[in-house]
Amino acid sequence: MNKKIIVATVGLGVLLAGCTSNNKSLETNGQSKASTEVSQTITFDSSTSESSNTKSTASSNTTTNAAKNQVQVKVSLEEAVKAYQEAYPNTAITSLDLDPSFGTYYYEIKGVDDSKEYEVKINAETGELKKEREETLDREDQNGVEKANEALDLNNLKSMDDISKIAVDSFGEGQAIEWSLERELSTTYWEVKVQSGNQEMSVKINAQTGDVLEKELDD
Repeated sequence: MNKKIIVATVGLGVLLAGCTSNNKSLETNGQSKASTEVSQTITFDSSTSESSNTKSTASSNTTTNAAKNQVQVKVSLEEAVKAYQEAYPNTAITSLDLDPSFGTYYYEIKGVDDSKEYEVKINAETGELKKEREETLDREDQNGVEKANEALDLNNLKSMDDISKIAVDSFGEGQAIEWSLERELSTTYWEVKVQSGNQEMSVKINAQTGDVLEKELDD
C-alpha cells in the first residue's frame, strides 16, 4: 500500500506580546505594490520577474511551457528569498514552502540566527510580507547549533520551472501545485506535490542536481 507523503507546510506562528506585524512590499512588474502599513519598500531588478513585459518571444514560449508544469505566481522564488533576507539579514533560511491558502499562494519562510527563530509569510501575488513569528531558540539550539544543523544550501539551486518539470515527468503528466524546500542530513531537496485529475504524487528532488530521490502516490 502506498503511503501518503504530506508536503511540509509551515504553520502561522504566535506573535510576540507587544509586537506588531511589519509589512513590506516586493516590486513586481516594475511597480511597487505597497500596503498602507509598509515602512520600507524592497526593490528588485525587474529582469528577474516572471511577469516582466520585456520578455523575448523565446522567453515567452519557455514561460508557456512552464505553465503546463506548474501553477504560476507573480513573485519569484529569488524575490521571496531576497525579501526574507532584507527583513532578517543575519540569519540562515531553514525551510521554505510555497502553497495555497484559501485560493492564494504564499511563501512561508523560516530562518534562524544564533539565538532566535523567525518566520515570514509573503503573498506570492502582491508581494506583501508579514513577519509572523520571532521566538527564542531552546538553549541547546543556540550559538549556531540550529543554524549548522538546519540551514538550507541555497547555492546553485535548480529553477522552480526545472524542478516542476522533473516532478511532472516523474508522474508522467499533471501539474505541480505545492513546493517545500527542506534539508535532510547535508542534502537540500524539494518536495513537490503533482496533481493529475484525482491523483496526486509527492516527489523529492535534489535541489542542486535535479536527481529524483523519492516519489510516492498519495492515497
